[in-house]
Amino acid sequence: MTVKNYRFIALLGDGRERFSDKELDQEWPTEPVVIDAFGVSDVYRYDGYVFLSENWFTKYSKIWRIDTSEIDTLLVKLVKLSSKESLSINLAKMKAYLAEPPETAEEAAEVWKSFYDPELKVI
Repeated sequence: MTVKNYRFIALLGDGRERFSDKELDQEWPTEPVVIDAFGVSDVYRYDGYVFLSENWFTKYSKIWRIDTSEIDTLLVKLVKLSSKESLSINLAKMKAYLAEPPETAEEAAEVWKSFYDPELKVI
């Protein structure tokens, strides 16, 4: 008998319909948690983060070109809600970004774009 060890995976940005549950299940058995423009759900700890498009951040802030604070606030919430045991590479990228944020919105956007993995091989 195989016991599945479910992880909570946060899905950010537009494009969820491009990925089947089967594709997400190939990552690990997952319990996807969608974080949308209304905020972060009440799940206590996330194990991984999937950014569903390169421009995922445009869904969460209309003013990101002049003020990165909305995206920064979202990333801080995600870090706070992460599992302490998480090995998520995207979590490490978020922490590095928050520790040393770029000086301009354009530079920040380049970092945000790097969170996207088109093949979902790294959560």
